[in-house]
Amino acid sequence: MRGHTDEPQAPTLGSVARTVGGMAALVVLALLAWGYPFAVGAAVVLAGVLFMHEFGHYVAARAVGMKVTDFFLGFGPRLWSFRRGETTYGLRALPLGAYVRVIGMSSGDVVEPGDEHRAYRVKSYPRRLLVVCAGSLMHLVMALVAYMVLHAALGAPALEENRWQVAEVMSQRDGVTLPAGTAGIEVGDRIVAVNGAATDDWNAFVSQVQARPGELVLLEIERDGTLLATETTLAADPETGRGLLGVRASQAVTYETAGLPTATARAFTDLGRAMVDSVRGIWSLFVNFGDVIDRIVSPPGDPSANDDLGMRPLGVFGIVDLASDTSWGWSERALMFAMVNVFLGVFNMVPVPPFDGGHVAIATYERWRERGGRDRYLSDPRALAPVVAVVVTALALLAIGLLYLDIANPIDL
Repeated sequence: MRGHTDEPQAPTLGSVARTVGGMAALVVLALLAWGYPFAVGAAVVLAGVLFMHEFGHYVAARAVGMKVTDFFLGFGPRLWSFRRGETTYGLRALPLGAYVRVIGMSSGDVVEPGDEHRAYRVKSYPRRLLVVCAGSLMHLVMALVAYMVLHAALGAPALEENRWQVAEVMSQRDGVTLPAGTAGIEVGDRIVAVNGAATDDWNAFVSQVQARPGELVLLEIERDGTLLATETTLAADPETGRGLLGVRASQAVTYETAGLPTATARAFTDLGRAMVDSVRGIWSLFVNFGDVIDRIVSPPGDPSANDDLGMRPLGVFGIVDLASDTSWGWSERALMFAMVNVFLGVFNMVPVPPFDGGHVAIATYERWRERGGRDRYLSDPRALAPVVAVVVTALALLAIGLLYLDIANPIDL
């Protein structure tokens, strides 16, 4: 959310260059969409999340009588816009979020005399709090809806004790062609028997496969509650001579749905738990910042970078990489969507500018200065400019570091 500033309307050499740059950015995004459709889809979801954040500010500002001059999707050069009423809506070249402009966000903003009564700075303390908190509240609403859909429709994932399922199907390993790729096995399947021998235990399955190199075997598979059967010839490990099928396993997962009242109650419980976990995670990030830096500067392939995953920070690339894993279903993705929204909502309330929590802190300080019936107090935004610069720089460096960490040492669940 931003304060009001005027923009030049006449085309200039600089505006033409920005437009050309914006078109070039769109071409790059189109190429990425061609090669990495899921990643671009995830980026669109993220942009939608950020849009909803700003939409929360927009709706709240309009509801309490503030004037909103701009509501744009994206950043950078303006590609297209239209004006309706007092607000300009439009699209900018880089689809990395959204922003709104509310007049009079600080004492330094120039506001037309006739609009001063609709400026942010003249509104009451509760109304200012509602507007600056509306973005985070929108994140929590989106998370709550995702949790409700998870429990009512998709099914909440829960690990089963002592049961396993296929997490990955491989066609090649070390130059050896593996039969799993052509045997019809799918991620999420449970191979319950090999030639009639029960394999509920992973070790029992491995023993049955390794003992039959080159043999034609009958696999009994449980998929979505239905038993299937398929035959395949096992490969042989050239070094050990043991049989190979070509699957990796994870602990089995069941999905439980509930009626709407129960799903709603569970959604609120999950939301509260996720908020507490987010606060703990943010606190851990600050108090263990040295460990975070050690992980970020770790060399590629360093196994220690992913020790104790509870302390492992995750960037946007890492989130997209996990969500694109073929072993993940829509339940896991809905759960990730909810958790990311809760974290964003909580993190955005850190009481430091330029976060919305910083606006809360400023408004609260101004209200404190007005105690006892004193005149209206407006803080000087120039005093906080160095703080904003430091925070923005730190966030940019952290984002770059997490991008490197996610690529150099990805999480392999």
